[in-house]
Amino acid sequence: MPYVAPEDITGTGPFDLAAIRREMGAPPWRRPLVATDTTRWVLWAMPAGFEQPAHWHPRGDEVFHVLEGRATFRFADERGEVAAGPGTMLFARRGVAHGISVPGPEPLILLVSVTPNEDAPDETKE
Repeated sequence: MPYVAPEDITGTGPFDLAAIRREMGAPPWRRPLVATDTTRWVLWAMPAGFEQPAHWHPRGDEVFHVLEGRATFRFADERGEVAAGPGTMLFARRGVAHGISVPGPEPLILLVSVTPNEDAPDETKE
């Protein structure tokens, strides 16, 4: 998930996620919510059929919380493929390749956190 500069964040919350989803409209879109030197949180919407290529963060841990829709997460560890729906939370430890597929028919809405929040050009894609 791309770096979010702390100066690009306009507020500190509270965040009305339903209102943000209405404002942003149909996916695809990303809306940064929180950004400091140590963490970033983004509300991310992906349309049905979306495929995120496998990649890993050499220094960043990533947490995904599925709010709406369904997804298949692919992890290059003992988990392999994991089907996820609303309420599911998943963790990609730094250095573990991961990717996401959205089978549909509805879009996927995630709350995603990456720590630390750094502008690292060396994220690796398979």
